[in-house]
Amino acid sequence: PPDSAGAMPCASVHNAVSTALLAGLILSCASLAASAKVGSGIYTLQNGVKTVSDESFWKKPLPGDQDTYLLASFPKSFRISYARLPDPTWRPLVITGLKDPAAIAVDQNNRRLYVADPASNMVYWYQLKVELPSKFLITDGVQHIAAKNIAVQGMAVSQAGDLFMSGRPLVEAPDLTRDAIYKKDAGALATDDKGVTRLARLWTAGDGTWVSVMTLTGPSQTIPMSPSTPEMFRPGPIAVDMFSLYWGNLIKGSSSSLAKAANTVPAPMAGSAAAAGGQNLKATPLANNTDAVTGIAITASGIFYAGRPSGFAAGVFGLSNADVKAGCNDLQESDSGCIKRVAEVGDPGDLVWDGGSNLYVTDRATGAVLKVAASQVGRHEPEVVTMALGIKSLAVMETPSGAVISARPLAVTLLALCLLLSW
Repeated sequence: PPDSAGAMPCASVHNAVSTALLAGLILSCASLAASAKVGSGIYTLQNGVKTVSDESFWKKPLPGDQDTYLLASFPKSFRISYARLPDPTWRPLVITGLKDPAAIAVDQNNRRLYVADPASNMVYWYQLKVELPSKFLITDGVQHIAAKNIAVQGMAVSQAGDLFMSGRPLVEAPDLTRDAIYKKDAGALATDDKGVTRLARLWTAGDGTWVSVMTLTGPSQTIPMSPSTPEMFRPGPIAVDMFSLYWGNLIKGSSSSLAKAANTVPAPMAGSAAAAGGQNLKATPLANNTDAVTGIAITASGIFYAGRPSGFAAGVFGLSNADVKAGCNDLQESDSGCIKRVAEVGDPGDLVWDGGSNLYVTDRATGAVLKVAASQVGRHEPEVVTMALGIKSLAVMETPSGAVISARPLAVTLLALCLLLSW
């Protein structure tokens, strides 16, 4: 009770403040419980994809401690979906703004998703983030432009954040019949949100000579040329490491199935002495045992690729790092040679590495996504991790496992506890 002057004693003030802080703590706990509320959830099958139709179910915390997000493009349903493994359920990530989502790639360091849309002749990117505590993968809701006026078949992102693309440009009329591999560096991606920066052309399908960038008035005198190589015919999947660029030919013509070359090229200008003298930069063939390469992954143990050989079972093949460095005399599959069969897959599609011990490859015949060990180049038994018909491309994003409490309620809770202790 108040004293004779009507003032509250100190102990009573302490009690009132403690009560208020406890109420705040209870509200914080209630906020945490509400954010993790589980809806009923109804599974449906749409275009062969097991998904969740009840939006309230999307807020259910996913099982497991491994934060491995497997992303996939679905051209027939115009969307990008993901599964947080080992949960096999596909959940929507991008459901609007795409006409023909094809090749996808993830920039792990900058948390960006790149999506090639050949029907629009565009490459878009989205900012990714993980929503807590549910650990659902979401975007910022903004569709950014990475490149335009190019029909892209394959993409890869380097550790530095540079974007590499295989495909055909639509603005260089004399080069419409030539496929090439292009690059947009991290600096341009950070400052150019409209795709206006000109792409650097690294390697072009050709006879081994320098190729000019054509303008309406003829060969450009201000834009560097690019080397051509007979090891490139119709490049599809690509991969990149610190020094090298790797590509597989979707249609190989007279080229090899798999090849590598430098990922940076000191190109001359048109009309220079270096251009007139040809070029001594060459691509190195790595394998020639498949009619087409549908996926490539560079791992700590070697390079893996998916494809379909003539007259033999399709599957995943590999070369060890030592063999990639030394080169192979025999470019065909052999138990005693460089190229090893890693796994049999009925109709292999895209292939991706999770950065650890696993490869993921699609089987377009069954709709299965298979996990294959990447620890060494040798025979491994594939394991089905999820099912989805109609996948075009795969990507993986790894996030560190950590607390599943979102930051705002956690901060309120900690503050309340600290104040209670101080009283």
